[in-house]
Amino acid sequence: AIPSEKYNFFISKNLKDLFVLTEDVKKVMDWLKASKAKLVEEVVEQIGEEHRELAEKREEIKEVVFETFADLELDSGTVTILQDQVADFIDDIGKKKVPQLVLAKLTRQSHSVADHSVNVANIAVYMAMLLGHGHQFVLENIYMGSILHDYAKAKIPEDILKNTGNQKYNQAIQDHPKKAGQMIAKIEGINKQIITIVEQHHEQHNGKGYPKGLAGDDIYELSKIVTMANVFDNILVENINKSEKQRNRAAIKFFEYDKGKQFDPEIIEKIIDGLKLAYGGYTKAPSKKEKIELPEDEVFSVDDDDEKDS
Repeated sequence: AIPSEKYNFFISKNLKDLFVLTEDVKKVMDWLKASKAKLVEEVVEQIGEEHRELAEKREEIKEVVFETFADLELDSGTVTILQDQVADFIDDIGKKKVPQLVLAKLTRQSHSVADHSVNVANIAVYMAMLLGHGHQFVLENIYMGSILHDYAKAKIPEDILKNTGNQKYNQAIQDHPKKAGQMIAKIEGINKQIITIVEQHHEQHNGKGYPKGLAGDDIYELSKIVTMANVFDNILVENINKSEKQRNRAAIKFFEYDKGKQFDPEIIEKIIDGLKLAYGGYTKAPSKKEKIELPEDEVFSVDDDDEKDS
């Protein structure tokens, strides 16, 4: 219900509670209820009425993400609630045989850290399933790693985040995967796989990522998946003011042009048709020879020599 910029500001300041005048309580609660309903409807419009329950669960997970991120330090009780919600969500997907495309579309583009975290989680699970992963434990790890990947970034002071490009900003960005891993490792019940995903989500196939500059097979496979989902959602959000078709195809174009820089080319080869099917406006996956034609003024252009980390 709160605008993205203010939402992220609250998290950076560890602001967890808002107080209102007693006479305004009903008005505020009605506003919150209506706002949440509107958010659910936006997602239902994408995935269909038959999957409304998933849209509602997405919002419930998002609320606990706020609780988790707004704490001064990670609270084991809140993290446990989040893990239980994730386990229930993944279990539902398996038992109810939710189509993979529904997961890909179970997103809502906004600049809030909670929307981004949940988007990455759903996109990453979709990608994982395209790659043949279907085990509950694996999908839960991917989901939790995705949810927590930007925990330390959300804790970077606002004055540093606003001054992009200076040394303090660059160092804070470079350090956030490692710092998040250290914070998460203190919580009982968070396994090594989740910590590794968080620590490696900015590593690149060509070794030019951070914080360790890992390359190729030295990067954990599940981390590679979350990295791709993170970049994909970032491109969608960067193009939020463009049409859905423009932003989706800009993201697909980025992946097609990567050529082994950020992403493992073997993995890209296996998921690219799935991305086109979910986001490219195709009714069936195009053949390997078929190209997606994009306008010359595409909003997210990529040069072959561009090593920029999205």
